[in-house]
Amino acid sequence: MKKLDIGLAECYTSVYNAHNSTNLVITFTPTNGFFLYHNDLNAHKICISTKQPNYYIFNPGSMCKKLANYIKGLDITNIILIGSSKAGLASLLWGELISKNLSKKYNIFVLSFSPQTLLYPFNNRLYFPSYKILTNLIKINEGIRKCAENYGDINRVLSDSELKGMIIYPRLNPCDKAEAERVTAKNIKLIGLDYPLHGSFLPFMRQAKDPIKLREMIKKIYSNSKSDEDITATIPDSEEELLNIVSSIKVPTIEELCQAIFFKMNSGKEIDNFDKVNQMGFV
Repeated sequence: MKKLDIGLAECYTSVYNAHNSTNLVITFTPTNGFFLYHNDLNAHKICISTKQPNYYIFNPGSMCKKLANYIKGLDITNIILIGSSKAGLASLLWGELISKNLSKKYNIFVLSFSPQTLLYPFNNRLYFPSYKILTNLIKINEGIRKCAENYGDINRVLSDSELKGMIIYPRLNPCDKAEAERVTAKNIKLIGLDYPLHGSFLPFMRQAKDPIKLREMIKKIYSNSKSDEDITATIPDSEEELLNIVSSIKVPTIEELCQAIFFKMNSGKEIDNFDKVNQMGFV
């Protein structure tokens, strides 16, 4: 991957990896590093992270214009934006803003895992330490406050939106359930899992399908939690409990999910016709 220098604000860092396809995946990172950096998604990949707890609401309008202009220079047709937690909000927010800067020749879909969907006005459901930092920034920084007013409620951003996507959330987690189910966008599908933890993305990781790799992944999560208060606030006390919870959920890998979405983007009409004919018993 190479660093992507397209003039994003200093708080954002991005990298790009080319691929021999007309598909593009844009990922947003909820913590450190780059989300899905090592995953082969059979697509061009742009990974974006933020150095500040700004929940990706800092100047997203101008950022998405720059990103859309870069995308126009690629041979791209299909775009999936993916994020989890605060980055789940980013996939919805930036997905909508990017779609407004691209023509209808682009198929755009968002995958949002356990997003926080109401940052402003103050949301007392959100218990994350990073949200407390953000609320303090809003009080003292006029620029952040204006961004929060414009982008802090995803329902305002997505009102009358045609953006397609899905929010995947743990319906056994009261906070995440409420944040997901308040979203009213007509083309955003809500998929609730029988899962109690904020990290609804974990069962979709390919490591979750291998007991040894799953244990290694969970050990790394607990190690990272020592320097990330948000992780500490959202995981069980023991590694064994998290391992048992994640291994009990049966879902596709993120690679399988992305490929299914890309396939439907390319063959949507054919799939709809097949489903109709199949239901009538002809195939």
